[in-house]
Amino acid sequence: MIDSEELIQAGAGLHDRFGTEAASRFGADLPDRLRVLTSQWGIEVGPLVDSGASAVVLGALLATGEPAVVKVSPDAEALARQVWMLEHLAPTGRVPAVYDAAVGAVLMERVLPGEEAGTDGRVPPSEEEWADLLRDLHSTAPAPVVDRLDDRCADMFERIGARQAVEGVRAQVPDATWERAIEVCRRLLEGGGDQAAIHGDLHLGNALTSDQHGLVAVDPKLCVGDRCFDMVDFVAVAGDTEQMAARARRLAGLTGVDPDRLLAWSAVNAVVTAISRITWFGSDQRSQELLAFSGRYLR
Repeated sequence: MIDSEELIQAGAGLHDRFGTEAASRFGADLPDRLRVLTSQWGIEVGPLVDSGASAVVLGALLATGEPAVVKVSPDAEALARQVWMLEHLAPTGRVPAVYDAAVGAVLMERVLPGEEAGTDGRVPPSEEEWADLLRDLHSTAPAPVVDRLDDRCADMFERIGARQAVEGVRAQVPDATWERAIEVCRRLLEGGGDQAAIHGDLHLGNALTSDQHGLVAVDPKLCVGDRCFDMVDFVAVAGDTEQMAARARRLAGLTGVDPDRLLAWSAVNAVVTAISRITWFGSDQRSQELLAFSGRYLR
């Protein structure tokens, strides 16, 4: 059992997302909250697995000895939405199974070995592996998913636009480039594309290796939109313009989407990713590769 002080610190560590006061309250309440959950669910709780921006996640064992995780968050509403998304995607076999849920908490399958695909020196998944994951994830019905990719992109314009407006970023990504990315994105949204219930935030950090299921997607932001949107981060994972374009064309062929459409979506994403990289790390080789790719295919 994790000690109370570590739990309190983990909860308070969510201050960037929830503010110091709210996170401190959450941390102070967390030991008692966890005692109630362990009794309610008949589980044994182990060490921290992750303490990200919005939740504290701990390893656990079910009464059967099966490994699981407990995720607890101050944002009960957001966690409930995520549980609903996981349950919607459950028939695909490509998300962790939800075992039980309570207000602000969820008990779910622990993905093992659970390593992020392509990180920490791992060889990235092949186009065939990623295409298999995509086909499964996109197999569920769009109804009753209510969120729309259009709204997600409108939020992106505002959020990323604020970063692009910073003088040092604007020097690398001029207004004309950002405005062109918005224009192309809106045109793609109006064109519709191949609509499905999409993951909405599918990058290699949100795909875990599983001995049982291959790749498993976590932290969905489920919405209805163009299937290409779930492919753009894989296209941009590495390489120069020609390598990224070749990856896009191979993935398009494997998933049956329009390659030109995927290239256009990937070019929009390349601008967004470059702006974020420059914001966090300054201009580097990768941001310049992304901007070079966008310059070729942002049309």
